[in-house]
Order: sequence, then structure tokens, then C-alpha cells
Amino acid sequence: MKAREITQVALLAAMGVVLPSIFHLSGIPGKVFLPMHIPVLLGGFLLRPQVALLLGLILPPLNFLLTGMPPFPNFIAMMFELGAYGFFSSLLYGRVGWGVLASLLSSMLLGRLVSILANWALFIALGVKFNLKILLQGLFIVSLPGIAIQLMAIPTLLVIIWRWGKIEGRAPRFL
Repeated sequence: MKAREITQVALLAAMGVVLPSIFHLSGIPGKVFLPMHIPVLLGGFLLRPQVALLLGLILPPLNFLLTGMPPFPNFIAMMFELGAYGFFSSLLYGRVGWGVLASLLSSMLLGRLVSILANWALFIALGVKFNLKILLQGLFIVSLPGIAIQLMAIPTLLVIIWRWGKIEGRAPRFL
């Protein structure tokens, strides 16, 4: 990894710890606004796929160790979900050449599919009854405010980063 990429990962990881902490301290549930997802999705547009995957994998256990949130065992399934967000947004945007919105929406759907599979495997491993309906409500209904924030914030932040940060080789493509 180059120094620039290490710096980006460090800043996004710090953002991935601070944002959820602010939400939890203010009493706003993270499962509604999804603050840990924002730096991972943002990283998908700035980092290589394997590095964005790593960022998504490390944030849930890092947050658990530092703040106790997300709780055990939830953070285990979340590792795979966030890893998928980072990987797919980077792959679809950076390698496949899709625009920001198509990459963002697709990675959000693929990450939720990975979350379903990871939760199913986790529930089986723990010997707990898996309730798909409750999981789907959490992933698609309870989290609607967070999804809306992501759809507005990620493209906006990317414009700011690309214009002010002069990111090399990553001219913004939105459609």
C-alpha cells in the first residue's frame, strides 16, 4: 500500500469509529441511520477493491472493541456486509466502470444479500432460529433513513473530495 492509500484508510477508519459513536451518544440507533456504512461506501470509491473490503471487515470488530457496538454476535455478520459494500462499490466503479449511482445502489443491494447469508450462517452456528422477515425489515425498512442519507451523502462527499482533493485517475462518473 502506498502512503496515500494508508492515509485514506486511516481517515476512513477513524470516521467509521467517530460517526457511530456520535450517533450512539446522542441516543440515535445506528440500525436506523447506518453511520458505519458511510465511510466504507466512500472508501469503495476511493480505494482498491481489496483495500475497501479490508476496511469494511475491520470496522465492526474495531467498533465493538472500542465502544461495545455493534454488540456480539451482530458485528460478525456486519463484517461481511460492510466488506461487501466496500468491495463491490470499488469493483463496480473502479474496475467495471459503472457510474457512482449504479455502483452505490448495486453495492448496497449486494451487501444486504451478503448480510442475509452471513446472518443465516451465524444463526445456524449459534443454534438460534433464523427469522428472515425480521432481518429483511431491518435491512430495508428500519434502515430507510440511513439508506436515504447514503444516497445523498456519498455522491456529495465524492464531488467534494474529487474537486478539492484532486484524486488522480478517478474522474467522477455519476450515471
